[in-house]
Amino acid sequence: MSYARPATAYGASNAGLTSRPHASNGEVQLSMPRAFDLDDEVDGLRGKVKLLKRMSREIGEEATTRGRLIDGLEIDFSTSETAMRDMRHKLDKAYKQAKSGHLMALMFFALCAFAGLFMFMKFVAVARFFVPKGQSVRHH
Repeated sequence: MSYARPATAYGASNAGLTSRPHASNGEVQLSMPRAFDLDDEVDGLRGKVKLLKRMSREIGEEATTRGRLIDGLEIDFSTSETAMRDMRHKLDKAYKQAKSGHLMALMFFALCAFAGLFMFMKFVAVARFFVPKGQSVRHH
């Protein structure tokens, strides 16, 4: 089922502007209220245009400032990323060194030093037991 389409746009006539009254002689009638002042309206529009220009300039400056801040943040992030990568490599190296036995050797040395000190103190205690009081172990 098809519908017939009108030959002209909605609300238009085939004759166009010439079919309207007073259109053929070139005169245009405009009705405005009596309190309407064209100069005041133009001044008001100029003020609004100036306001829009100032606002658009401020928006542009704000966008420029934010762009600079974003660029600075990108530089800071890339710098911190590089620093984090270097620190990660240093930590990996330290972990591998600790895993290689340096810490175990240090602990073994400390244990031997404390065991030697303990044995020396026990030896001094045994020597005091066998040497009578008032006598010295030294020979004059």
